Amino acid sequence: MPRLLVTAVSAGVSAGFLSTLIPVAIWPGEAKLTAPLFCSAPATEPVVVSDTWHDSEGTSTNYTLYCVGDRGALTNEGFALPMLALFTAHVVILTALILLVALAQRARSPRDSVPEDCREYPPL
Repeated sequence: MPRLLVTAVSAGVSAGFLSTLIPVAIWPGEAKLTAPLFCSAPATEPVVVSDTWHDSEGTSTNYTLYCVGDRGALTNEGFALPMLALFTAHVVILTALILLVALAQRARSPRDSVPEDCREYPPL
């Protein structure tokens, strides 16, 4: 069991690193899912803002999570902490899925892997 746990956690962390591409490159709006952790009253509406600028080094894009209130009050929550929360959630979810699949496969595999023709001989 410890070997299975280490394998699942290492695979979950590796997949978690790969899953950082989702909130950065594919769906930056995923940071809105962390709003319950970072947005508090009166600013409870999450908004992800993309700032793109061009300079001599090329094009850069920065994403920021803002929490907006009913009267326009807003708080800047940045992107580092929401990204860390998303990374942690991805690692936990992927590790749990890997553990469930591994345990399901282990439960389905036959308990006794000795062929029937070898069972009649006593051990040496």
